[in-house]
Amino acid sequence: MKPYISVVVKPTLFCNTDCKHCYHTPEERVPGRMSHETLERLIRMVSEEYESAWFIWHGGEPLTMPMSFFKDAIELQEEHFGKGSFRYGNTVQTNGLQLNRRFMAYCRSKAINVGVSYEGPFNNVLREGDVSKALSALSSKENKYSVSATICRETALHQREIYEHFRGDGTNVSFSPVIPAGCARCNGTVPDPDEYIRGSIEVFDEWLHDSEHDVPLIPHYLYILNYLGDPMPADCAHTSCLTKWLCVNPNGDIYPCAKACPEEFLMGNINTVGSIDEAFRSEGFRRILLGSVKRREKCASCPIFSYCNGGCSMDAYHECGLEENGGDSCRIFREVFSHVSSEIQYILDNQPDMSGYNRFVRDAIVGKLINPGTVSL
Repeated sequence: MKPYISVVVKPTLFCNTDCKHCYHTPEERVPGRMSHETLERLIRMVSEEYESAWFIWHGGEPLTMPMSFFKDAIELQEEHFGKGSFRYGNTVQTNGLQLNRRFMAYCRSKAINVGVSYEGPFNNVLREGDVSKALSALSSKENKYSVSATICRETALHQREIYEHFRGDGTNVSFSPVIPAGCARCNGTVPDPDEYIRGSIEVFDEWLHDSEHDVPLIPHYLYILNYLGDPMPADCAHTSCLTKWLCVNPNGDIYPCAKACPEEFLMGNINTVGSIDEAFRSEGFRRILLGSVKRREKCASCPIFSYCNGGCSMDAYHECGLEENGGDSCRIFREVFSHVSSEIQYILDNQPDMSGYNRFVRDAIVGKLINPGTVSL
């Protein structure tokens, strides 16, 4: 058995809102749902080929599915992986509009993580509906969720304000830029890279010296771990993800990534392939693998290549072509990571009083000083 895989499951592409940056076009976001047979076959095949798996329920909007669908999914996982086996885990990524106490209570009982796509005070820039009403109805002590904030042209310089909005109630927040795919390809929502870099560095500097609030900041915290560590933790956009991720659409079509993956990379259908391994031997997967290798060969001489692994293949595909580097996402990572790593290297070299630093930074640095190694760009 292979050790581990992440599986993004899109049980429906239908959505109850119309976000300006969605990489599924309105023509794709139509009613329709994954059948029980497709769901069961997917979970069974993954359990037979992998020691463990993490399922990310995505869409469309997954909570437009009835709660019975998620109960069926958990029951199938318990059947095929073994109840209480710790071989599987789950995250639901939602726009939050249909969150309620009943669903959150079920998530607590089954240890399901909940991620909400939400930009706090700037939520109406990209999204319809007021998710704050649903979130305020939940008890913060009982219901834990994390926030994914998508940064667009209008909010690129407001990342610090978004962080400040969430840190007070201890909500974990992650930032990512709009990519030029789907609805965002030509509607002006993709952020200016220089402004995104500036905003990202500003929010990192605020978080770095925030000793009062106990939340990580993603991806910046992962950049720190990446810089310090061996093995190197990384966000999915800056790791060698191919063969480690799958995305399955409502009809069972398999793709190597959930992020605006075009049909040329189709890996077959879960209802017709004999195994997950067979899907990874498909022509569609071969195309994305070969293109990614060619791009990474061009990146190999870059001083931070070992930290970014050539970046996200789908970001590259939509920015300048799968085989090409140097797009906006490349520039953003290079500038932000270089700033983060220089701040961490300063601490390692000078060992200042750490009481004024964020607790997550203190813990990472102390761990490195206890178990030192060579860290340099």
